[in-house]
Amino acid sequence: MFVVQLVGYVFLLVASISSSVSMNFQKLAQRELNWKDPRTRQIKRLTPLKSSVFKRPLFVLAIFLSFAASTLDFLALTWLPPMTVGIFGAVSIIVNLLVSKVILFEQPDSKEMTAIACVICGCILAISSKVTENDGVSPPQLIERTSSCLYIVLNWVVFITFSIVLDNCTLTPVIHRFGFPFIGGALGAQNVCMGKYIAWAVAKWIEVGRLTVRLDVLISVVLLCIASIIVHIIWLNKGLAKHDAYYCIIVYQSTWFLFTTLSGIIVYDNMAQLSVLSQLCFLSGCGLAMFGVWKISLVHKDSNET
Repeated sequence: MFVVQLVGYVFLLVASISSSVSMNFQKLAQRELNWKDPRTRQIKRLTPLKSSVFKRPLFVLAIFLSFAASTLDFLALTWLPPMTVGIFGAVSIIVNLLVSKVILFEQPDSKEMTAIACVICGCILAISSKVTENDGVSPPQLIERTSSCLYIVLNWVVFITFSIVLDNCTLTPVIHRFGFPFIGGALGAQNVCMGKYIAWAVAKWIEVGRLTVRLDVLISVVLLCIASIIVHIIWLNKGLAKHDAYYCIIVYQSTWFLFTTLSGIIVYDNMAQLSVLSQLCFLSGCGLAMFGVWKISLVHKDSNET
């Protein structure tokens, strides 16, 4: 079992690197609008590019890397609970800081590093809880519960409403800066929630030679997974178009961590077998991580980009 879990963590590490490079490439694709050299930004275009960012080669390459990362996350879910995948966000944040420094020459200042330290410490504190699967109930039974279905539907309703508000209302600069990366990460967490079900269904199919879950539920879960991938990429790019990549990705990854763990709690009962002390440790870690995310939103100042 230890070796299998170790393989799962290796998959998560490679997925984290692939995902960070992907998001940095998406930022480069955004910069191509005004710069011939989007990485160094030394040669400005006389006229902005007219092509859609979603059709640019760098963005297409980024999507392939993102797909590879999602595939590895799904494979890891065969052996690891969703909460474990979510709290791996501490490593992802560190990886992203290194990747953003190399690819985009972006790095946080001292005030931001203090806030980022809170995020990382919060994630590590949450990781210290020994999260386990609820072996008594299968993922299909758990995801088909009324509470699980309501949670998934409410996620979509709330985040779509928030996106409409961000697009059409004048809010404070902090909320606008924080908004799209936040809802992008929150909805992106649906990939893990849906992926756990899909990974279990496929593993059982291979094991017994036939489909063991309801076909209508499987189709719905796959469609929700695909929709969440598409929509969260659009929302993330709305943030990347206006703000520094490392900031957007930290907010995105931290929110992804929170809502992945939240789905593990609500949908898959990952906290059902934790002691009271472990639950307090986990919740304190989540609270510290989100405090760090909000703090960096307050102190962050975007680099001048036109």
